Amino acid sequence: MGAGSRQVFGLLFDGAWLWEEYINILIGKHFYHPMNKRGIGAQWLFAQRKGLIYPDFISENTAQRVIADAKYKPMHNIGNRDYLQMLAYMFRFDAKKGIFFYPEIGEDCILQLKLNKGSTYENNVEPREDICIIKHGLQIPQNANCYESFAAEMKKQEQVFIEAL
Repeated sequence: MGAGSRQVFGLLFDGAWLWEEYINILIGKHFYHPMNKRGIGAQWLFAQRKGLIYPDFISENTAQRVIADAKYKPMHNIGNRDYLQMLAYMFRFDAKKGIFFYPEIGEDCILQLKLNKGSTYENNVEPREDICIIKHGLQIPQNANCYESFAAEMKKQEQVFIEAL
């Protein structure tokens, strides 16, 4: 497309950012949404403005604070570094619940992971009942035969997604 120095061979888009902004449209009325690309809503891990962070979503409910993160990757790819980041944000904001929002194309859409307490050295490891991380998928329709069908099914899935929260 184009010619000479204005010729374009492809297009890049930030799918993770688009996913995050889409999730914000769905849940934004209940969450603060810091935006690192625009420098809005910066938070700090430590006093004296040390440890700059931008959690994707911080619930407005301070009594039962929830931290949420939009991940544009399959549920099984949300792992250790994601968990550590989420737990740091949860600790920072005194949240007992963290949620990963991800696009789902399979059957299972919600997985709850309870944080362990105890130590294998003392043989007393057990799940805590008060702190958990949830992987909450938004089901993406796979069998639509046209855009209108996909859009209608997507609206239904958005409603299911929101009601499950």
